[in-house]
Amino acid sequence: MYMNEQKLIPKDKFDLDAAKRLLEATPEQVSVVAFSLLEWIADMNWPVALEIIHVLPKFHKELLPSIEQILINPKNDAIWKYWIISQLLIQFPKESLIKLLPAIQKYADNVPNNEDEEDLKESALDFLDWYNKKEHSSITNSTTA
Repeated sequence: MYMNEQKLIPKDKFDLDAAKRLLEATPEQVSVVAFSLLEWIADMNWPVALEIIHVLPKFHKELLPSIEQILINPKNDAIWKYWIISQLLIQFPKESLIKLLPAIQKYADNVPNNEDEEDLKESALDFLDWYNKKEHSSITNSTTA
C-alpha cells in the first residue's frame, strides 16, 4: 500500500497519528522526509515528539545522513542537537554511530557560551561515556539480545 511521505510528518505537536503512520512506513519513504521528521524532536516537550522518538530508531540508516548534517551545522539549535544525542542516538545500534563520533566529540570538548551549550556538552559527554561502556559490553549483550 502506497502512502504519501508527507503524511509521515506531523501536522502539529498533537498529531499522534503521525507516529502510527510512521510505524507503517518503508525505509525509502522515511529517507525522503528524514530531516522533517527530526525537526519534530527539537522539543521533547511536544506530545508527538515523545511518540515518534520511539519509532525513529527503526529507521536509523535513513536518518543518519540528516542527523550528521544537523550535528555538524553550527547554525542548528543546541537544544535540538541535545535531544538528538541524549534521546535518539542512544537507541541506535552502536555500529551505526561511528561516523557521528567526531561531531559529538567536538561538543564534548566545546567550551560552552550559554546554558543550552552547557546542556549539549553534558549530553555529548554522557553519550561518549555510554558509547565507550557499550563498546566493552557488546560481547555480553549480543548473547542476550
